[in-house]
Amino acid sequence: MSNDFFMNYLDGYGENTVLPDELYQHIPHLLRDGCMKMSDPKERELFLLGSLTILSGMMPNVTGNYFQKPVAPNLYCFVIGQYGTGKGALTWSRTIGEALHRQLVDKAREAYKDHHKQMSEYNRKQKLYDKGKLPEPPELPQDAPHYKLYIPANTTKTAVMQLLKENDGRGIIFETEGDTLADMLKQDYGNFSDILRKAYHHEPLSYFRRSNNEDVDIEHPCLSVLLSGTYDQLLRLIPSIENGLFSRFCFYILEGNDTFRNPFASKQESFADHFSYMSEQYAKLYQRLSQRSEPLQFLLTQAQEERFVDLFKEYKEGVQEVVSTDLSGTVNRLGIMCYRIAMIVTILRAFEYDHLQEQSITCTDDTFKIAEQLTGVLFQYALEVYEYVKINGKGRSKSHSSISDEQAKEIWRLHREGYSLRNIAVQVFNDEGKYSTVNRFLNKNKKAG
Repeated sequence: MSNDFFMNYLDGYGENTVLPDELYQHIPHLLRDGCMKMSDPKERELFLLGSLTILSGMMPNVTGNYFQKPVAPNLYCFVIGQYGTGKGALTWSRTIGEALHRQLVDKAREAYKDHHKQMSEYNRKQKLYDKGKLPEPPELPQDAPHYKLYIPANTTKTAVMQLLKENDGRGIIFETEGDTLADMLKQDYGNFSDILRKAYHHEPLSYFRRSNNEDVDIEHPCLSVLLSGTYDQLLRLIPSIENGLFSRFCFYILEGNDTFRNPFASKQESFADHFSYMSEQYAKLYQRLSQRSEPLQFLLTQAQEERFVDLFKEYKEGVQEVVSTDLSGTVNRLGIMCYRIAMIVTILRAFEYDHLQEQSITCTDDTFKIAEQLTGVLFQYALEVYEYVKINGKGRSKSHSSISDEQAKEIWRLHREGYSLRNIAVQVFNDEGKYSTVNRFLNKNKKAG
């Protein structure tokens, strides 16, 4: 399976891959209905991935066991496309969290009103104390918390930490212009790249709050991230393969559409009504999970665990054989992405069948297949993004430019005759280790025509 998959990839397989239509029939109905609003298969797929990422940030009190550590469903996703390539489906994905976001903002507004009353009472008592009419000084009220689901990217590192702390360690960063976050990553006061890296695996975060002169700890951060931008914006956020964020993000690539699409083909009012309803329902999902006294445990069956291990062993062996050992970490984290996708869909199915009161819930085979197929598509995009960043990012390889015309002709001849990358590397460079150089040369020149 591995060799066929990777050799097909080298021949351009996967550039226009979409999920099979029958897969959507097994998605929980509320999410499936939203997907089917998208008439274009690529938009449908993009909406599904974007929605899963948003929903991954709306599932408190859900946990799985991955390498003997508790894991929440949170995903990081970057959608790559040139301007005007149909990233609008992500806007509809964002609406899924709007009802909950409004509820949290309203809660914060009420908290601010209470804080204002408390401050008035504090000032009154402080005056009495200053006049000697109270034996003890009043206690200063704590600041009103800023409850919200969506955390803005154009803010400082400390502000992001504070928002996470005030929202029980949870939040979603959603930006349709990837350089909004990338700009902050370049500034010393806003550099929260380390937050993204640590939060992906729920590693503890800490910061110092000057206003109260206190250390603040976030024991188990659960952050989800959904970004979209161009290739240039991607490089500003993830400038090299060695950057720790590369393997933490799943990627999706949108190609431009050669035809002008009819903007009046469907009525947007029905879209708005439907997604508003979805948003209200998912706010109820969040509330029900929040009210649990103990986390809901996610489980795979024994057969699914065995299939999972076999699948990612094949991926890892194939990528090391055909592409590069640089991608070993990406395969490892693709595994946790697959696990989290299965977790998200399982919780949606439990919500649909009113099983959220259970102590644990087991993944169905249909759900596992959804996660497996979607991960396969994401893996193909990860390979494409790897090649792009390897060639165009910082520390980019120049090996393709050092290939002579005669070597290039020989590479093409051997490739057409079906030789493996390693055999080509031996015959052209007398060095089996340069199979990745051959791979990059073939891939780059195929895309360049």
